[in-house]
Amino acid sequence: MNILITPDVHEWAIGNLTKAIVKHNKRFNFYNIAVHPRGVAQGFMEIKKIFDEGIKIDLWHPQYWHSANQLMEMMPELREIPKILTHHNHYQLDESDWKNYDMLAIPTSWGFEKLSAKHPNVVKIPHGINLDRFSFIEEYPPKEPAVGYVGRVVPHKNLHIICSVAKELGYKVIGCGFVDKPDYWETVPKDNLEFHGGFGRQGMMPPNFETEIYRRMTVFVAYSTGEKETGTLPLLEAMARGVPVLATAQGMARDLIKDGENGIIFDESNFKEKLKMVMEDEKLREELRQNAWNTIRNYPEEKMARNFAKAYYKLLYPKDKLISVIIPTFNRANNLLKVLLSIEAQDYPAKEIIVCDDGSDDETEIVVREAKKKFTTPILYLKTGEKLEYGLAKARNIGAIEALGEILLFLDDRLALEKGALETIAKFTFPNSWQWGAKISKGKVSSKKSFVENFSWILKRNFINLGMFCERINMYGGLSQEIRDRMRAQGIEMRYIKEARAREIVTSSCQKKKNEIWRAKWLLSKMYE
Repeated sequence: MNILITPDVHEWAIGNLTKAIVKHNKRFNFYNIAVHPRGVAQGFMEIKKIFDEGIKIDLWHPQYWHSANQLMEMMPELREIPKILTHHNHYQLDESDWKNYDMLAIPTSWGFEKLSAKHPNVVKIPHGINLDRFSFIEEYPPKEPAVGYVGRVVPHKNLHIICSVAKELGYKVIGCGFVDKPDYWETVPKDNLEFHGGFGRQGMMPPNFETEIYRRMTVFVAYSTGEKETGTLPLLEAMARGVPVLATAQGMARDLIKDGENGIIFDESNFKEKLKMVMEDEKLREELRQNAWNTIRNYPEEKMARNFAKAYYKLLYPKDKLISVIIPTFNRANNLLKVLLSIEAQDYPAKEIIVCDDGSDDETEIVVREAKKKFTTPILYLKTGEKLEYGLAKARNIGAIEALGEILLFLDDRLALEKGALETIAKFTFPNSWQWGAKISKGKVSSKKSFVENFSWILKRNFINLGMFCERINMYGGLSQEIRDRMRAQGIEMRYIKEARAREIVTSSCQKKKNEIWRAKWLLSKMYE
């Protein structure tokens, strides 16, 4: 699946959020092209080149409406592509009814309510940050008291007020970013300001500098006004780093901060009072920073990216249940391609493939990579084990956790789906039930109708709640029986669905594994005696 995603500038906040979406969604083929509203022509040429090369874009995710509107004027074919628009500020939400976009995304509850009154398809997806990079600072407070600021120097961030009030109270201000509005910069008092960054985005400090500057902050202030932002990201970063935060009731601060518990909400009338209170109360600061981390730990960028993947599927398949086909494999590259092709050929559209490579040293990864480039079906490739271990249960479990589908289909790498199999599976999936289908071997439907998990499916929520596959079964010959025994003990119905069929493309070699089979049976007898 090919997704066009268009931030404004790669190095700015929206660009960094976009990079995180791309980084953590390996199942999709992304084309990440920056399109700034004051420089649409360059982005237009890059997008046009993609179209000229015959690449079909399945979904477009613009990150800024003004750029996107200009692009649609220049390239009318973009209007025909399913689109999800992310809004990154509040003050422009009334510019349109946004009906020329199929879905809208916004990170705040305030924005979600406002957009939902205009548009029928809105999702709330909060921002996330890199919690490894912005790890909690244990060595606190810094030796020299300082009020912190991170961001562009623009009027709506009110650096001039922060510096003025801090000067009145005798505090230093330390910050980094870049000067976006030189005229405004001239109004900012600088007697007590240590600012790192130059003019224009070329004056930005390196990312590691921003990460480390939080160590020098006693508190962090986000003084945004005018509904110009939905973040800001530095607010989240400061909370993650363990710097007590003070913020106006703007953007995500409304959703994140519980006043007096994990941060301080202020306005123009009480900023001086609140700043002095926090700067001079060591116990309060410690409570705020510990509670802030307990809040922000639930906002990793991985979660944000996964929520966007769910939104993409919801946009493309609003009426169909998504089926995640989980294929554990080991050194069967040629056969695997046949299996993948059988899934791609299914008429049922709402599907994804998760290949769990359990230690292969053949061309499996190359086969999957090439298929991913050409398939409409998203493919996620996972390395799940080592060559020397029998890791089938673990591989399937890892795939199930990563799956986004409501239905999990477990399919061996020696079985190819017959025509209409996924449509049948979507029709015959029941709560509190584990289903399995019929297998065709040498042109005939197998007469064996007892449960085997290698062509079976179940609702993901049931699978997780029931304990998944047992990873203690670390040898061939025990997984199906263990599932049968455990599911029946928990009241789960096992259903044979003869209408769903898969064709055997490689014969099972169970006859050569008798030594493993008896050991697996012995292990099961000890487990369930």
